[in-house]
Amino acid sequence: MNQPRPRPDSLRARLFVLIVVPLIFVALASSLVRYWSAQDMSKDLYDDTLKVVAHAVAREVVLTKGDLLTDALLDSLVGALGDPIFYQVRAADGRFVTGHSDAPIATHELELPGGTPVFFDAIYHDRPVRAVILREFIADPDFDGWTTVQVWQTVTQRQALSLTLLGQSALNLFLLVGSAAILVWFGINRGLGPLTDLRAAVALRSASELNPIRRPVPSEVAPLVETINNLFARLREELDRRNAFIGNAAHQLRNPVAAIQAQAESAITASDEAGRMARLHDLAEAARRLSRMSNQLLNFDIASEGSEANLAPPSDLSEMVAEVARRHVPRALKAGVEMALEPSATPLPVAGNRVMIEEAIDNLIDNALKYGCQQGGHLSLRVVRVNGNAVLTVEDDGPGIPQDAAERVFDRFVRLADDDESGCGLGLSIVRAIAQAAGGTVTIVPAENGCTMQLTLPIAEAADSRIAAE
Repeated sequence: MNQPRPRPDSLRARLFVLIVVPLIFVALASSLVRYWSAQDMSKDLYDDTLKVVAHAVAREVVLTKGDLLTDALLDSLVGALGDPIFYQVRAADGRFVTGHSDAPIATHELELPGGTPVFFDAIYHDRPVRAVILREFIADPDFDGWTTVQVWQTVTQRQALSLTLLGQSALNLFLLVGSAAILVWFGINRGLGPLTDLRAAVALRSASELNPIRRPVPSEVAPLVETINNLFARLREELDRRNAFIGNAAHQLRNPVAAIQAQAESAITASDEAGRMARLHDLAEAARRLSRMSNQLLNFDIASEGSEANLAPPSDLSEMVAEVARRHVPRALKAGVEMALEPSATPLPVAGNRVMIEEAIDNLIDNALKYGCQQGGHLSLRVVRVNGNAVLTVEDDGPGIPQDAAERVFDRFVRLADDDESGCGLGLSIVRAIAQAAGGTVTIVPAENGCTMQLTLPIAEAADSRIAAE
């Protein structure tokens, strides 16, 4: 049981995904960068505030002679910063002055240059804090020398500020990406409008309407439209050829079939045995003519189709001519015709369908024997190389073909006035179709006596070079 083939993805959806998904990733990456930037910004902001608080604590302690900060000042600082503030003040000799005695300790040794704040992260009562140490020189009886002020604060508000900035950035990017997605979808629909119109134009075509598409299309689609138009042209030619073949076949087969029917009825109603045998003989002859005509119609259709026969291995033209001529020897002897073959001195490989090329050779010989050598005579077959072509010349000494009919005899169903009724006018048409399919030509060469025809086929260069090398 055949599995249904998966339906190809929509081009519109693919374009939308290919455009919007990278935008989403860019938005996510931008959000992360924004979050890191917000952390750095909040860190710098709160660190500057801690530094100011450290200076304020130092001044307040000097003013109060080492007393604790007032509750009002602490409340105002906490209200401004949002997180609890802790401090510690030590005199120049390391003596504890005021504040909290259990100040957090940095995880690594710090250098404390005078007048420059030093920041570090630590843990205080199992909570992460940010601390600053500031050494200021104070000329005071109680704080004579470098006084060390340490201020620390929990980082809850810092993290909250970073998350707030991240949320705002994410919201803005979400709105931006959403708006971009809507605009992209609208733009894709507008951009694919010519393809929709092209689809409608192709849908209007049918077996009876294969005109080329001429509406303007974007430059990216122009090669596709050109390919479609070429396909339409080939289909139109093929349909015309098929219709012509069917019409010609129907026209040409109508009379032979009617004749066979009439002769069969005449044989049935014959009054004596001799008359019946005569009618049966005519019936058999009509059947042979019908078979010959049917075969030639099929051969002409195959030759006109120009199938991919050129992919077949090259064959030597002299060898093919000799093989076909051998089949006509009994007929030539019976008719008293002297048939001579002059093959090429070197192999002449030609590309193409060997069977069809032999059919062309057979038709040329048959045509010469039937119309050029009916009462005896001479038939010459010569294969030579002319430049890069292999040329077969078929020459008879019969009545020849009038100059004005030299081109017309290659048309379908054309017979000269003095031709017998056994032919159907397709032999030379088949030869020309086969020659054209193989990239060659067939022509009638003007001659004083008889008829001379030349079949020219291009030599297969690759095979020719290989044979020459051997």
